[in-house]
Parts: sequence; structure tokens; C-alpha cells
Amino acid sequence: MKHIVVDLEMNSISNKYKDFDCTMETIEIGAIMLDENYQEISSFRTYVRPEYNNRIRPLISRLTGITYDMVINAPKFDEAMKMFSNWCLGVNDDIKIYAWSENDYKQISKEISLKKYELSLDEERVYLTEWHDFQAEFDKELGFEKQLSLKMALDMAGVDFLGREHSALDDARNTAKLFNIFNDREMFDCTLKKIAEAMKPTDFGTSLGSMFDLSGFAVA
Repeated sequence: MKHIVVDLEMNSISNKYKDFDCTMETIEIGAIMLDENYQEISSFRTYVRPEYNNRIRPLISRLTGITYDMVINAPKFDEAMKMFSNWCLGVNDDIKIYAWSENDYKQISKEISLKKYELSLDEERVYLTEWHDFQAEFDKELGFEKQLSLKMALDMAGVDFLGREHSALDDARNTAKLFNIFNDREMFDCTLKKIAEAMKPTDFGTSLGSMFDLSGFAVA
């Protein structure tokens, strides 16, 4: 069994297509493949050329560092999808796919519909099997009602974020690091359970969590 941690970066569709159910387009796919011991064995990255906007929104460029010049000659969605599925399935092993939140899987599903992309039987293993929401699993394990950003989750685990936030590959790699900790029960118990205990209400009706406004760390 191989574990794949994926992250997408997206750009808004042009306002002239505002009636579309899909309002964003994928402009970068990044992924990390882990072995049975949750160690990185391979990585994947591609930019994706948008088809419903001829520019990258300024806010998106500031967050991701991606400019239109970087995607204009990139593969379109259909080619990028084939590239990613070929990479996922090239190990000839069972796979499980994870993402930080359910948003990436929803995006892929909507974009498949928008662009009328026809999946092969092999690709159905990648795109029709719902990706695991690691953010939800992490929050549930610690008893958090609010969704934590990846950066805050890493901070809680005592792990520095390496690379650039909102780079698909860097986000995927840092998520994979957290996934490794999450699946190492000894490490998880030593680092994260202490925080979970601190977040629980005390006899005084307060908790560490109630002393901080976590709303700024919520993931939309």
C-alpha cells in the first residue's frame, strides 16, 4: 500500500463564466508518495494551464508565487490529469490518496464535470475514489471542532514548515510530514496528545483553546 498526499493551487474563473458551478481552476498539482512506513519515495509536480481565465488573479499570484507566464505553456487540465494518474498508478500497488481538507477533491470533481473530462478505467481508481480528508482526521483525533490550518497543525506538532506556503508541492510535503507523525503512535502521543489535553476544559471551565481565537486559522 502506498499513501499519496496531494495539494492543489487554484485560480478564479473569469467573471464572464460566473454562472458556472465550478468557480476555480487548478493551476498547480503537487503530491508526495509515501511507502508503507510513511517515508517519502517519490514526488510529483506540474503547473496547469487555465482555460477559463487568461490571467492569474493578483491575490493568487501573491499567495502562490504563480504568474501567468509560468502556466501559459503548461499542460492543460486533461493532460495534467493523465500525468498525475500515471504517476499514482505507476507503482503497481494499492494506493490511498489524502489531502488537507475535502476542498481539493471537490475541486477535481467539479473540474472534471466542467471540462467534460472522460476518465479511463485506470483513472477511476484515482479520481472516483474519494480522497481521505486528513484535516478532518487530525481534528477529530484531537477533539477540535474548528478546522486548523496546515501551518498551525505543524506548529502544534513542533514541526517547522519547510518551503513556501501555498506551493502545491511544499504544502503536500509538509502535510506528508504531519501524516508521518500522525501515524507514528509513539511520536503522536508524545507531541500532540499533550496539546489535546491542554485544549480540554478544566474545572474552571476554561481551556488553552478557549484563550485563543482560532478563527484566523480556519480553512475555507
